[in-house]
Amino acid sequence: MTERKAKRATIYDVATDAGVSITTVSRFLNNTESVKTATGTRIADAMEKLDYVPQGNAGSRANRSVGRIGVLTPFFPAPSFVQRLEGMIPILRQNNFEMVVYTIEGSEQLDEYLTSVPFTRRIDGLILMSVRLTAEQHRTLNASGLHVVMVESDDDNYSRVLADDYQGGEIAARLFLEKGYFPCAYIGDRNRDISYSLHPSDVRLKGFRETLNEVSSGLKNSMIIESDTTVESSRVVFGELLDRGDRPRAVFAMSDLQAIGVLKAARERDLRVPEDLAVLGFDDIESADWLGLSSITQHLGDSGRIAAGLLLERISGRSRAIQKVNLQVGLIERDTT
Repeated sequence: MTERKAKRATIYDVATDAGVSITTVSRFLNNTESVKTATGTRIADAMEKLDYVPQGNAGSRANRSVGRIGVLTPFFPAPSFVQRLEGMIPILRQNNFEMVVYTIEGSEQLDEYLTSVPFTRRIDGLILMSVRLTAEQHRTLNASGLHVVMVESDDDNYSRVLADDYQGGEIAARLFLEKGYFPCAYIGDRNRDISYSLHPSDVRLKGFRETLNEVSSGLKNSMIIESDTTVESSRVVFGELLDRGDRPRAVFAMSDLQAIGVLKAARERDLRVPEDLAVLGFDDIESADWLGLSSITQHLGDSGRIAAGLLLERISGRSRAIQKVNLQVGLIERDTT
């Protein structure tokens, strides 16, 4: 019988044996001078004792490249995120990199990814989509030595690609003002308890509301509602608003999925679109086109393509500068307005 192979020691084992955090071990592996001498000695002794061999991204980044990019996202496979991924794929493929997508379903899982992905998944860099980091998570990611690019998150520590959510709200309001669509409503995202994710719904509402306030009618509080960012949830929630009898003339939804739910609720009540109810979404996902849904575009494919390009520049050493790319949003008007 073949003798069973001993289990390989991990960075967690080293941290436990040395009595330090995983972040401290990560920092030591990337730069031995970044920790105190006594601490470094304990870590080195633990590594020798456990016969620990650094894997993946540990050690000098110039000495290895595994040709793999990690993408962290809370909302895969939401259509807007899939379209960003589709923008990344050709750029990565042209440069002989593959993509691995990691879905975040909780803050503990995000912590696990940030501490283990650089060592056990063997990746060269990370793209974080719509992720908000705590100070400790930032320190952990920084200690990993990974190249990082953010999408949607305006974090000064990293290169990032952003869309102007406030401007999107402004554009929606000006469309309704131009066409005299009053009273109007807004349907936003009610999932504010996701601490590790961004909440663009509030910024879009701010731009929408402040622009509408330029006229006397403005936006009534009773016309601001929230749902999950799904077709079914928004269908139910908007249907309840319609059944109250205080029907809006137009509605701006913070996502196209919610706008589609609004269209279903209107159809169930025999409302004509846009004659009885005008509907405007946000994202301009592929289904918006064949549904004839008017939408605010944030150029999802372009944001993914640019994010991938920025990350590859950092990995190759062509650019070390932290770059901020602001994408302009715009109106794509179709049948529903």
